[in-house]
Amino acid sequence: MNWTSLTLKLSDLELDRNEIYLNLGYHGVTPEEHIILMVDDIISHANEICHPIVGYEFYEQININRHFLTINDIPMKTGHVIAGYMVPATIIAAFVVTAGQEYDDYLHELKQQGDIVTEFFADAIGSEIAESSVRYVTQLVNMKADELRLMTTNSYSPGYCGWHVREQKQLFALMPENPCGIKLNESSLMHPVKSVSGIIGLGAKIEPTPYACDICGMVTCFKRKVN
Repeated sequence: MNWTSLTLKLSDLELDRNEIYLNLGYHGVTPEEHIILMVDDIISHANEICHPIVGYEFYEQININRHFLTINDIPMKTGHVIAGYMVPATIIAAFVVTAGQEYDDYLHELKQQGDIVTEFFADAIGSEIAESSVRYVTQLVNMKADELRLMTTNSYSPGYCGWHVREQKQLFALMPENPCGIKLNESSLMHPVKSVSGIIGLGAKIEPTPYACDICGMVTCFKRKVN
């Protein structure tokens, strides 16, 4: 199996306005009309400049124990939560997605201009662009799973559920250099900043489960925003 990379248009993604409003701090409350119009304006601009990219590959050489996931002889200390969910997997899909360098440049431009309000809104929208890109690549993985008559796990990323962000270097070691144009800095953070990496397990005995927010200690995780 080979690395696949796709450059998208923003219209290929299904942005969830409710997620954007959650990112802005509106928890179940409809924002005022001027807030909605500002979001619309930024999304309209993003349609002109934003070129999201998704990349993924399937790996069959895997080994899983209590705290570690090893793919192609590259060990990753995912922690027991993620490793536990991956136990039934016979294939692992590793992926990265990004809103792209153009959107990163847009955020930087707003910061340089001192436009704090627009930057805050654009940052929230950029996060949803990245998350909707994860949903897009998840759909592609699910299509492959359907072909193989397998089930899939949720997606899990370094920095969540006990998987330390420093392990991102191990995950990137599976991929081409600077996959989808994404680079890691010394702290294992990604650039462009609106990027997400992760894994999805495929297997015949996988059962759909919700994210384990009740046993995860990361209170800032975006999966908690609806709780």
